[in-house]
Amino acid sequence: MAARVLTETRAGITLAFSGARAWVRTPRLLVMGAVPSIVTAVIVGVLLGVLLINVGEIGRAIASGVGVDGGTLADVVAATAAIAVLAASTLVSVALFATVTLAIGQPFFEAISRRVDDSLGGLEHPAPEEPWHRALVRGAGESVVTVAISIGVSLGLLAVGLVPVVGSPTAFVLGALVGGRLLAIELTAYPLARRGIVSRHERIAALRPLRTRTVVFGACVFLTFLLPLGAVVAMPAAMVGATMLARQVTSPSASAGSGLPGLRLEGGTHGVDRGVDE
Repeated sequence: MAARVLTETRAGITLAFSGARAWVRTPRLLVMGAVPSIVTAVIVGVLLGVLLINVGEIGRAIASGVGVDGGTLADVVAATAAIAVLAASTLVSVALFATVTLAIGQPFFEAISRRVDDSLGGLEHPAPEEPWHRALVRGAGESVVTVAISIGVSLGLLAVGLVPVVGSPTAFVLGALVGGRLLAIELTAYPLARRGIVSRHERIAALRPLRTRTVVFGACVFLTFLLPLGAVVAMPAAMVGATMLARQVTSPSASAGSGLPGLRLEGGTHGVDRGVDE
């Protein structure tokens, strides 16, 4: 059991790094994928900026709400609460960033996913594409579900974060794991749709056999998103890893490292321009 967990953990990390390798080999394609990330990063950045400006007041309000007013203890509780609020808000901000970026950058991320599949042998029987209006409505509904789940979980993480000393680190780790799973479910939407796995419920069921691999991959992406400009750089690279994860989920013969050494996303008859236009 422990050996399998270690193997799956290593596989998840490998998937995350596969996107970084793709950046080195095909920067032009992934730069295009970074464009919608920049737009969303500005929006989310403004929201986080407002939170940072007011987080001190929020912490003091929470301290007052639990009956601690004045003195050193009140300062400690307020500081702990402020840190807990920031830790909990990361989950919501990452979920919001991912869902909005995937929505506005759909053509770019679809092109990246197609190129990954093509470079690794293509799909023998790709599923018919969902009509755009139906995909738009379904995607919007799934995005609302993802953000709603992240808000609910973040409230629980806020409560955990209020526990002195160990609360904030524990909340952060739990947030990365839960956020990683939510990210993986969102990122695999298009790659799995090409394989006939369309709804969110179907994706969750398809990813379940590789749960540890999925969570570790998503958690690596989640942590990268927290770095300065990390979300902008990592989003298109994450689509590379998500497409490879979709291949592994639907093809038992695919391994965590299959195709990585020769992965090429440019060239051939299906270049990025064609991928975006299709």
